Amino acid sequence: MKTTYIIIFIVALVIFFIIIFIVALVIFFLIRLIRRYNYNYAKAKGRHGEKLVAQELMLLPDEYTIFNDVYILENGKSTQIDHIVLSPYGIFVIETKNYSGWIYGGEKAQYWTKNMYGRKYPFYNPLLQNYSHVKALHSLFGFPMQYFIPIVVFTDNATLKGNYPRHNVINIGDLNILIKTYQNVVFREDILAAAINKLIYSSFETSETVSNHEAQVKANIESQRRDIMEGVCPRCGGSLVHKEGKYGSFWGCSNYPKCRYTLKR
Repeated sequence: MKTTYIIIFIVALVIFFIIIFIVALVIFFLIRLIRRYNYNYAKAKGRHGEKLVAQELMLLPDEYTIFNDVYILENGKSTQIDHIVLSPYGIFVIETKNYSGWIYGGEKAQYWTKNMYGRKYPFYNPLLQNYSHVKALHSLFGFPMQYFIPIVVFTDNATLKGNYPRHNVINIGDLNILIKTYQNVVFREDILAAAINKLIYSSFETSETVSNHEAQVKANIESQRRDIMEGVCPRCGGSLVHKEGKYGSFWGCSNYPKCRYTLKR
């Protein structure tokens, strides 16, 4: 009888661990499905925002040439740019953010904050993100930097409350108004036509390009995180030092004011 109880106990124990394993496996796959859904939702939402901006840009006069969702390869790095508008008055480089809620951020801050009903979500500073796009186009065309006009456009669901240049960070309804304020001609017709042709032949998109670009972005983010954990400035390679400021404590680069990287803790 004692042997029977032992066998029953062992069988029950095995069944218990099997159930635990199955439950853990189900939870693991559910988490993966949720993450995949959130990723696809965020991607679809971003695409919708880009579509809204593209439709707005189509209302510009014929002297503006519009490129949407551009991939270029410069210096061995792929760069994805939401919108590029070439005109006699300059090259407008546009980054789109389809976010809702209150948007807070500083021009030099590494991360901005989206506040949705009291819940805060950090995201990478789109001004810095767009600056990398400008540098890629500067390398491609060779034009002076002042000929490029970077603009960050939020859809009308966002309320902009941050400390950033108002002429660079706007809602979608102000986009074409801002573009049309630039009236000083900087490109002759032949130079502008050559630039348009160069962008046509330099831009491309394939499934491999998109996949490689996304992998490159993830690798860059991981590299920045490692630098921060090791007390290294991810922007210039200097040391991160603890500082006290008007709005509390933060980490700043030791190479200030040459490098203005900051990180709130």
